Amino acid sequence: MKDELFIVILNWNGWHDTIFCIESINKGSCNIVLVDNGSNNEEVLEIQKYLREKFSNYIELTGPEVSQQIIDSNHVSLNNNGFYFIKNDENLGFAGGNNVGLDLVNRIGGRYALLLNNDTVVYDNSIEKLFRLLKSDKHIGAVIPQIRYFNPSDVIWNCGGKINFLGIRKYYYAFKNINETPQNGTKVVDYGTGCCLMFDLDKVGKLSEKFFFGEEDMEFAFRVKKLGLKIICDFESIIYHKVGSSRDLISKNSVGKMTYHYSQRISNLADNLPKSAWMLSVGLHMLSSIRLLIRMKKFNLRTFSRIWKEVLKNTNKEKFLREDFISISNKNY
Repeated sequence: MKDELFIVILNWNGWHDTIFCIESINKGSCNIVLVDNGSNNEEVLEIQKYLREKFSNYIELTGPEVSQQIIDSNHVSLNNNGFYFIKNDENLGFAGGNNVGLDLVNRIGGRYALLLNNDTVVYDNSIEKLFRLLKSDKHIGAVIPQIRYFNPSDVIWNCGGKINFLGIRKYYYAFKNINETPQNGTKVVDYGTGCCLMFDLDKVGKLSEKFFFGEEDMEFAFRVKKLGLKIICDFESIIYHKVGSSRDLISKNSVGKMTYHYSQRISNLADNLPKSAWMLSVGLHMLSSIRLLIRMKKFNLRTFSRIWKEVLKNTNKEKFLREDFISISNKNY
């Protein structure tokens, strides 16, 4: 199983998107680990119905303690091209939910994993291209595709990005038409989004569970760099992404979601930047938040002050829990 690819897909109350995503995958060359992250019962029933029709020999497990179940059921010796469905009893967050799937991959002897958002659609044989690239160079820790918006499908979401010395991230080719973007070749990037991230588990490990939703891919980028490895974008590999689907299910409070994003980002940067660089970065993020508030027509000094009081309060937080996400995202500032 060491040379096989395992695609980990996380579902949370989005079974229509999840099925659409699975249908877009060329399933002849990979294993799929579908993790349901505490969705409602009707959601799970719909997925089980689909799996019974399409994957009659799929294996169903209950997370997050899947290892003992695998041992008890002698599932370790399964052939490739398997389908695993893990049901989490609660929402463990993006990193926690995906890590349940990655734990399964580790347990059955897998090495290569692709984290694929359930609200993505894979173009043609893009996964196979990414897999060949990942295994082509021992210095590559992770690979990513060209990511386009699902709608409009001719506009780029990103092709990875650059992180400067202050921890400021900038996407490559964001909002560009596909005709303005390279359609072949590769590019070394500092950062790849977790919506489609293929990597070598033996080299880089799982996601950090410090963060509940968002920011884990930024931490991943810092970690890969510290390990002396590269993240590569393959322009010939393409996926389409319905950006923001999961986040909108929990909160439509734009200021609250922004505050949560800055809370996790500033905490992450505090862990990875020198103190002086971190302080400068906080100032730049404050300016950025003013621009965003003005754009949303919600800027006033009271709101700005409340946002940053909340953000800085969370700087030294050891772990952002689900309760923090709900509380911070839905608070009125």
